[in-house]
Amino acid sequence: MEPYKASGHGGDVYRNQVSHDFSINLNPLGMPQGVKKVLKHSVDGWARYPDPECEALKNALAGYHHVPAEWILCANGAADLIFQAVRILAPKKALLFAPSFSEYRQALMAAGCEIETLPLKKEQGFQPDIEAALDHITPETGLLFFCNPNNPTGHAVPASLVKKLADHCQKTGTWLILDECFCELLEQPEDFSMMPFAGHYEKLVILRAFTKTYAMAGLRLGYALSSSGSLFQKIRQERQPWSVSVPAQEAGIAALKEQEYLKQARILIGTERAWLSGQLQELGFTVFKSDSNFILFYIEEDHPGELLQACLKRKILLRDCSNFDGLASGYYRICVGMPEKNRLLVRNLQEIKNENYG
Repeated sequence: MEPYKASGHGGDVYRNQVSHDFSINLNPLGMPQGVKKVLKHSVDGWARYPDPECEALKNALAGYHHVPAEWILCANGAADLIFQAVRILAPKKALLFAPSFSEYRQALMAAGCEIETLPLKKEQGFQPDIEAALDHITPETGLLFFCNPNNPTGHAVPASLVKKLADHCQKTGTWLILDECFCELLEQPEDFSMMPFAGHYEKLVILRAFTKTYAMAGLRLGYALSSSGSLFQKIRQERQPWSVSVPAQEAGIAALKEQEYLKQARILIGTERAWLSGQLQELGFTVFKSDSNFILFYIEEDHPGELLQACLKRKILLRDCSNFDGLASGYYRICVGMPEKNRLLVRNLQEIKNENYG
């Protein structure tokens, strides 16, 4: 028998027969009805090639963020931009926090980059020590990835502290790629986002995605925002054309109008996250404080993948986090779902705990 190996990402419903997917961190409200309506009525237009520059979408995003349209680069998901940026920047040395989104490391390894890792400590709830991190950012550090809120921990760092990172990177000439893909699902995103300061830093790139915020993972749509035109110009010159499909562009424009939907989602996520965290603690799990729409927890007596497999037998999919750098067997991540879905999960976890760990 082959040793157990965790799946590379959440959402692996293609190799697992599941009825309830808690492994992928999407907005629990699902895709907005306004977006579905636009997609339904725009099918005939999908026969044409997409606009390679995404002009209409860029203009909509520029209005949304109150920045020039030339500061925006759209792509086939945020992960696409991570690999493109690393390939063009070609840093000799980069700095990563761990655990964090695995694609940063994958992109850097593909580029042959030396990687320095700053471990986040379990005893500190996996919260980054920004002041301590500054000592590791030197003129030799070509690139720093920072995920805010962080995946898989869910912890968000206030913009006032992220500015310290950006200020220091400016002094050392280090590119800072700031991943804010979950930021709009925070209860007060304006307290954490660096969007208002994008024009202050020449080497700051902010990543966003429609994937999680609007539950559009299958459409693949992300964008980067930066006042540094040279990086985006080089990416445009070297990437393949038509990388963002017609339906993705149309869905993105429609999604930006769904502000009431976002307000409702933030309220729901905050309420249900608090309830879920409390229930997981009552079950005896170690639960790490999250500000986002997902929760990281730990079960000490877990054998490799045991809880995951027990849930799969009930057609429930969790995210086994043992393959995140800095985590090990026993760490799992769940998304915050609708109330009835969350209660179903807790009931099943209680039964599994009694059967397998009691």
